[in-house]
Parts: sequence; structure tokens; C-alpha cells
Amino acid sequence: MECTVFKTVRNNFLSELEIKNIVFAIFKKNKKNGDISVHIVGDKKIRDLNKKYRSKDKVTDVLSFAIGEGDNILETEETDFGDIFVCLPQILRQAKENNISEREEMIRMLVHGVLHILGFDHMQEDEAKKMFNLQEKFVKKML
Repeated sequence: MECTVFKTVRNNFLSELEIKNIVFAIFKKNKKNGDISVHIVGDKKIRDLNKKYRSKDKVTDVLSFAIGEGDNILETEETDFGDIFVCLPQILRQAKENNISEREEMIRMLVHGVLHILGFDHMQEDEAKKMFNLQEKFVKKML
């Protein structure tokens, strides 16, 4: 299992090791073993990706690109899961808006991205409830 971390902006809230440990903990809990890349990026990069792949010309907090997009990754033997892009400036804004630490919001969005890679979604109300409950359990464990 490998987690590669790429940083195009300075992230002082989570070390590379902490990022990897969070990813591995979620994979382990879901009985998955594979490779994933985490990219810590700025507003321009995330906006460009959001526009290109989601036709939304705006900044967002996290984007996940699963290799097996559309497949339920929890039911496959896929070993290369994909890429997660976390927008650090947006994380900082959201933390301030929600009156929480930047570290907590960074963990939350990283967990959120990994859950998307594993096939969780929040398009339907029942799916959203399941995903967000699981997300918050992981966040509490990681804080």
C-alpha cells in the first residue's frame, strides 16, 4: 500500500506522515489495500480541475478522482484507487467560517475525499447520512 503526497502549497496543519496515516486507517477499516495520491493544492488548480471535470467554474474544498469511477470500489480488487485534491486555501476559509481549527477541517476534507474514492457518495439523502456519519467518526478518531 502506498500513499504519495504532492504539495504545491505549504501545509502546516498535517504532516505527510499524518496524511498517510489517515488514508491508511480508512483503507484498513474498509479492508482495502492499494495506492492513492493526495495533492495539496491552491485555488487556481482546484478551480481548473473543477471546471474541466465537473463543469463548475468555482473553487471547491476537495475533489476525488477514482480510477474505477462509477464502480463500487469496496466490491472490487482494485489496487490503484486514484487521486484526491485538497484545496488548502478553501480549507482555511471553511475552518474560519465554521469556527473550527484548520487542522480539523483539513482532516475532515481528507477523510471526505478518501470516502469518495472508496465509492461513498452524498447524492441521495440515505447515502449522505451514511457517508457523513462515517466521516465524522473518522474525524473524531484522528483529532
